[in-house]
This record gives sequence, structure tokens and C-alpha cells, in this order.
Amino acid sequence: MTNYIVIFICLIAGIICKHVRHFPKQTPQAFNSFITYMSLPALVFTQVPKLLVTMDFSGRWWLPVSMAWFCFILSYFIFSFIGKKLNWKDTKTGALILTAGLGNTSFVGLPLLESLIGKEAVPIGILIDQPGSFLTLSTIGIIVASMYSGAKVTPGFIARRVFSFPPFWALIISVLWFIIFGHSHPNSLDGIISPLEKIAGTLVPLALFSVGYQLTFELAVFKRRWVPLALGLSFKLLIFPAFFAFFYMKVLGGSDLVTHVIVIESAMATMITAAVVANEFNLDSEITNLMVGVSIPLSLITVPLWNYFLGF
Repeated sequence: MTNYIVIFICLIAGIICKHVRHFPKQTPQAFNSFITYMSLPALVFTQVPKLLVTMDFSGRWWLPVSMAWFCFILSYFIFSFIGKKLNWKDTKTGALILTAGLGNTSFVGLPLLESLIGKEAVPIGILIDQPGSFLTLSTIGIIVASMYSGAKVTPGFIARRVFSFPPFWALIISVLWFIIFGHSHPNSLDGIISPLEKIAGTLVPLALFSVGYQLTFELAVFKRRWVPLALGLSFKLLIFPAFFAFFYMKVLGGSDLVTHVIVIESAMATMITAAVVANEFNLDSEITNLMVGVSIPLSLITVPLWNYFLGF
């Protein structure tokens, strides 16, 4: 419940502060830059090494990880097809690929998992979030954002954008640390984890505030953007979870805790950091912010309904 309250407080604060003269128009850009260069790398450094040290590479770890990658690939093919058919601008198509294809599997996802299933679901949720959602965003997510950003896209340009994205370097360093020290000195990062956790803790409030600041609830905006918004929300909250429920439960025959967590996580709202990255690459900011601002409150209703109707 505390996390739900934080979500709404930060969103509403951003909406209110937009009309306070002491906040300049560049406030979201400043917050997004801080998130990209400070909050996200700190989150990677605090989570990825611990996850790699405890991961059982001989088990079924790949199954929950696969969902996030599979979802983004589906989103890419579906919305690139829809975008061509409806003659959308590349910035709109790219914004929907990122925001519909990447779920909020951490800040919203983990508390919902613990509430609906129990603490035993959280480690599986972390697997979905870190090597799944976050790694997807940090690699092919950045590539797709570059492709649809309106800039001239070449392999060199994409490589520069990927390797100039600070969270990606944080991920590389975390993996290298695990390879070199992970097994022999599993606690070697303990001394810097605590301060980094405080920096990582700024991610959610700043990102939600930034989204709220850029949100507009003007009727004219909804009339102008309702088609892409409705399509994005339908796929993110309804169609994708229905597909993964069918695929993992019927096709693969899963009925265990792992399958339960995978399906529930596939129904989560848009990943906040996906919207941050989309805005960083100058994709359609109205769509990205609407997808986050509308999908998060809706998911607090739709996710428990999925859990109920699927008989978990």
C-alpha cells in the first residue's frame, strides 16, 4: 500500500508543480538527465552483482527472463506494422514500441507480486526485471530508440548511442565484476552498496514527478492522441498478458510458481525508465508520458483481475 501511495503522490506532485512558477519548463529534462546519469547506473550497481552471485545458472532462470525479451520483440513487430499502416511518424511508433513492450516489473511489479502471491515470488520477479526488462531496455531498447529518433541511423550511430548510455556501462562493469570477483569475493561491493542504494532510491520519485509534470489531461490532447494511447494500453494491459498466459500455461504446460509470476509480470504497466529513455531520444513525449501516467493506475486494478480470472 505504501508503494501505491508513493506512486500517486509523485505523479500528482508533478502535475501540481507544473503550474508553480518556481519550477522552470526545463524541470523534466533536468530530472531525466539525473536519472540517466546517476539513478539508473546506481540501481544497476546495487542490484545486478547481487543477482548474479545468487543466480542458479543450471536451473530454469532463463524462463522468466525470456518473457521480457519476447514481449519487446512482439511489440516491435506489431507497432512497426501498425505504424506503417496508419502512416504514423517514426517518433510515435518508437514511443509505443518502448512503452508497450517494456513493463514496470520492479517498482510496481515487485510490490504487487508480494501482495498477490507472497515473498517467494520476489526473486523470480527480480530475474524478470534485471536480466529481462532492464537488460532488454539497455540493449535492443536503445537500438530501437535510436532507429526511431529521427536521426540518421547507421551502425556507428547506434553503437555510439548504446555505449554512451551510462546504465549500459554500469551493466557491463557489474558483469565484469561478477566474472572477476563474484565467486571469490561475493561481498567485495558491500562498502559502496549503501550509498549507491540512496542514489538509486531517487529513480522512482524523480521519474514519476517528471512524468506527472509533463502529463496533460486536456480534452483536446486525449481527442488527438486517443487512438495510439488506446492501442498501447490495450496491448500492454490486456493483449500481451493474454498471449503469455496462453503461451506459458497452455503451450508450455506451466502451472507452477514460475509460470504464475511470469504471467502476472507480463500484465504490469509501462516501465517508467522506458519512458525516460524514449524522452531522452526525443520520441513522442505525449504518448510516452500518457502511457506511464494512465497505465500505472489502471494496472493496480487490471493486474489483480488477471490474477483472479486466471485462477491463481
